Amino acid sequence: MKSKKQSMINTGLPSLLVIFIILCLVTFAVLSFVSALRDYSDALQASERLQSWYAADSSARVRLAEINGQLFDIYGQLPASGQDGFLEECRGSFPEMDADGVLSFSTDFGDSQVLLAEIQVTPPAPGEDICYKIRRWQVVTTAEWNADDSLPVLQ
Repeated sequence: MKSKKQSMINTGLPSLLVIFIILCLVTFAVLSFVSALRDYSDALQASERLQSWYAADSSARVRLAEINGQLFDIYGQLPASGQDGFLEECRGSFPEMDADGVLSFSTDFGDSQVLLAEIQVTPPAPGEDICYKIRRWQVVTTAEWNADDSLPVLQ
């Protein structure tokens, strides 16, 4: 009887195919892990920035409520006939107020950001207790921007 010879192609090619598939799966797993880790890091940074924003916003709103209380007290102490002198009385209590009745204050948050608030001081409307109108409630970056010129893209 003749003996059958097995060729190496029958066992070698499937083995190489399995090794290639395993390498592809491991590569995709590592890429997925690295991507998920980067997304997690970005989410943590965004969460920290959002928490610092809400803390600054809360602090600025507390300051705004204090200012409004002082303004309302000033308005209440004026005689009914002298309500026109409201801004002059407010300038005496708030020296940082400008000639137009605009009062500014800021709250720091983050490394290089400030929440800037500007309010227009006005006498309260009848039946209301708000003595201001918000003109500006804005995040301002205080750090200087430096362009990255390390790559010679435009010659």
